[in-house]
Amino acid sequence: MEQFEHNGKKELKKIKKKIRRLGWFPSYQSFSELGIKGRRNDGLRYKYLDFSLCKDKVVADYGCNLGQTSVKAAQAGAKNVIGMDSQEDTISTAIQIRKLLKINTVDYQIIDFNDYDFDIKIRELFKVETPDISFFLSVYRTKELKDRDGLFKFIIEYTKEIIFFEGHSTRSIDTIEYYTELFSKHQLNADFLGYCQKDTRPLFLIKLSK
Repeated sequence: MEQFEHNGKKELKKIKKKIRRLGWFPSYQSFSELGIKGRRNDGLRYKYLDFSLCKDKVVADYGCNLGQTSVKAAQAGAKNVIGMDSQEDTISTAIQIRKLLKINTVDYQIIDFNDYDFDIKIRELFKVETPDISFFLSVYRTKELKDRDGLFKFIIEYTKEIIFFEGHSTRSIDTIEYYTELFSKHQLNADFLGYCQKDTRPLFLIKLSK
């Protein structure tokens, strides 16, 4: 995959050092645009995600981490992208990366999905236009998330067209059947796109009819 042009080897070195010291998953995520290789390879995820659907769309990235998906949505021509994560050091690093890559269609915000008013805070971010497409990748079963169904329900109600949903990696739980039942509970139809990590982390495309 072609890398974005980026300036400043010094800045990149600072970013890599900061990633190693993150409080949440240090050195875990890869970032191909910067040549950063983490413990997890996201290559399969980005093989299956069709970012061309983001062109001219408003995009929400829930649990954006360092902004890998947000950057790719921007690269595909998204009108506006907002990435959200609860970790301040992660978001500050994502902002540094965005500046290094000279991307002006992505914004990052600290949002704690466990806050009682998380929905109000998110609506404030999208007060001009609500998201056409939402990315909800490996977040649903995060153990720190207190009300995963409440968050998922909000994303369903607040997204206009498409949700990309990725499950987690516990083979005894994160099966296609488990997520099919979850989607059925919310009256959703989802297309299985493939596994993002060997035979785990199932990825789905959910088309919303509104």
